[in-house]
Amino acid sequence: MIDGTPKLKVLLIDDQPDSLNAMSSRLESEGYAPIATSDAQSAWQHLDDGVAVVVTELDVAKTKGVEVVRFAKQHAPHAIVIVVSAEPDIGLAVAAVREGAFDYLTKPVDPSDLVHRIEMALSRRRMAAEIASLHLQLNEKHGLQNMVGNSPAMRSLYEKIRLVADTRSTVLVTGESGTGKELVARSIHHLSKRKNESCIPINCAAIPETLVESELFGHEKGAFTGATDRKQGFFEAATKGTLFIDEIGELELGLQAKLLRAIENRTIMRVGSTKETSVDVRLVAATNRDLAEHVKNGHFREDLFYRLKVVELKLPPLRQRKEDIALLVQHFIAEISADAERPVRDIDTEALEMMKNYSWPGNVRELRNTLEGMIVLSMKPVIEASDLPTHISNHNESQAIIKPGMTMSEIEKEAIRRTLQHTGGNRTKSAEILGISLRTLQRKVKEFGL
Repeated sequence: MIDGTPKLKVLLIDDQPDSLNAMSSRLESEGYAPIATSDAQSAWQHLDDGVAVVVTELDVAKTKGVEVVRFAKQHAPHAIVIVVSAEPDIGLAVAAVREGAFDYLTKPVDPSDLVHRIEMALSRRRMAAEIASLHLQLNEKHGLQNMVGNSPAMRSLYEKIRLVADTRSTVLVTGESGTGKELVARSIHHLSKRKNESCIPINCAAIPETLVESELFGHEKGAFTGATDRKQGFFEAATKGTLFIDEIGELELGLQAKLLRAIENRTIMRVGSTKETSVDVRLVAATNRDLAEHVKNGHFREDLFYRLKVVELKLPPLRQRKEDIALLVQHFIAEISADAERPVRDIDTEALEMMKNYSWPGNVRELRNTLEGMIVLSMKPVIEASDLPTHISNHNESQAIIKPGMTMSEIEKEAIRRTLQHTGGNRTKSAEILGISLRTLQRKVKEFGL
């Protein structure tokens, strides 16, 4: 708890006096305001007293199983609920989490662990509020519901999207694989006057080279073997809307010339036809290649390059906006857990720091896929460091604490920071590990601004 802030109320419900007293005493020493009761029925009257957290045994007098959680969430939806059970029961734990419980503990409850879980829950709630607020702001100001990030680089990108969206200018979106180029294209479409029409994506790398022209411009019946009917291409299908051409650097030179003509004249010619067809399409292209270098090497037409690059939007790789990782992780945890019907609700401090320290060569796509792999295999409410793939945990282990040129003060600060990170912010445990008094640790934390 931070000095000077109002004490958060924690409602404790347990029919065992020793357990109740131990939890209450520890919470009070940590700066919380515990309300201890042994009877669920009498405890409910405190739910309207501004209780921030409810810690309840699942089997208390006259109230059974997840009914405790259901009642608490119905009458105090703002409160975080942590359930305690005398026996480990995975089925009961999953049911409790589905009813809205944040965490599940088994007896005997370690008071230090309880404090740690409460702090994690409060941190998650603050993060969830920040994500919700960010999404609301982006939606109201920019219309960017599916993009997550609050870093300066992303805020600059949002503003550029807003400015270019309602023009007819061709846009080239550049960035490494997995950075979210299609999300940018869809946001441009959503903010434009064309938003009620189709936004059609085509990935040049995913279509056989012999079929790309037919896919883009369509073909007439009998134009080639297998062309049994006239087919409309993506340009015609996207008329009055937006056509998003991904991996445009994969187009062969002959098709580049035809694409340039379609952009400049706003007409296309189906394969096998001699008649031009007018199209009204907003074009957004994307690439993870250095097109300027391809122009120099003769692999990409210079005239098409400059025609596409009327406006260029560059997406930063995830390693250059690590301050967004916590937001992205919480966003994906909520999304994936809901889709997979898993109880995962949060990530602990150590695991999150390890994810922040990883370089993410596959960017946001790799981050999401990594989280999905962990979540679908988990029946726990919190992702821990031990759940991370070895390539991420090994990467973190290889990061040395002491580096050449560091001062003793810097080394001390880093040792304290990593120990607090390891204990999830538990200062008592950190002081024990570091071999110093709690008072000394608190002074150092204040001194180093940790």
